[in-house]
Amino acid sequence: MTETEPIDVPHIHTTIPVGEGPSAVALTPDGSRAYVANYGRWATDAPGDTVSVIDTATAEVIDTVVVGVGPSGLAILPDGSRVYVVNYGSGKEPGNTVSVIDTASNKVTATIEVGNSPDGVAVTPDGSRVYVSELGSEANLGNTVSVIDTATDSITETVTVGRGPGAVAIDDDGGHAYVVNYGEESETDGTVSVIDIAKNTVTASVTVGKAPGAVAITPDGAYAYVADHGLFSDPGDTVSVIDTRTRSVVSVIEVGVGPGGVAIAPDGSRAYILNMGGNSAPGRTMSVIDTATRSVITTVPVQRTPAGMAVSPEGRWAYIANYGANTVSVVDLDEL
Repeated sequence: MTETEPIDVPHIHTTIPVGEGPSAVALTPDGSRAYVANYGRWATDAPGDTVSVIDTATAEVIDTVVVGVGPSGLAILPDGSRVYVVNYGSGKEPGNTVSVIDTASNKVTATIEVGNSPDGVAVTPDGSRVYVSELGSEANLGNTVSVIDTATDSITETVTVGRGPGAVAIDDDGGHAYVVNYGEESETDGTVSVIDIAKNTVTASVTVGKAPGAVAITPDGAYAYVADHGLFSDPGDTVSVIDTRTRSVVSVIEVGVGPGGVAIAPDGSRAYILNMGGNSAPGRTMSVIDTATRSVITTVPVQRTPAGMAVSPEGRWAYIANYGANTVSVVDLDEL
């Protein structure tokens, strides 16, 4: 059962119905379009295979693009010309592909074969390369990141990282990629692999909380915020803050249950954390962190199981993919 009605709170400007199980959202550089990956339902083995395209001026879905099985993440080139969608797959059917969408036509122009169950994706600031993590399955966790050359849409290198790599973030100068590694369920902690992009080698592994689910880098590149999601059966409630110079955790911040999405304000002043919850209770909140004090300044209600988000270029609007509600909430961050 899903919650489709908007929550009556001032900060939610509007709520947009999208496809089944939206898991991630990305904005074009000019903020005019939002692309939403509709993952579908793992528990019922009903994978999605679409990306919803939202016109942010009208807050309406203007197109739906058919991609691979179980799209779980997406990233847009800096010039806004293409969207790279990772297709994770389902319990019965692996995805193992990246779909490339031409934003002018909203058509898939290429399908790239990658490793088992790709989960995270990020683009370098110059748009030349795309980094795709290959999570693998519970029975056979992956430990690789594929590097795609956007000029040819082909894999040029594969980087070995930690076990169960998920979300990927790249700093604004394009020097390093940060990859969260879920690890085995039996492990107490997760890790973040730091990749030197010039060499495509791992230069550090940073221990964070259990089963980290998301990562975002501050605009100045000084800190990485990692959501320590934990297991759905035993969710976490912290965010680890990594000093990117020392490659060490300098703060652990308590947030809501099952933090699974992270975004940083364009000016770097705030970090926004989506609390997805766990098996016993789906999350419905977003924690707002003051990055100067590294403390939570407010926690606000959102819709059921918020999974991914993007912040508009000027920093006023957040677009939140609500996995449990089949919607995208448009939140006025100035109201928080």
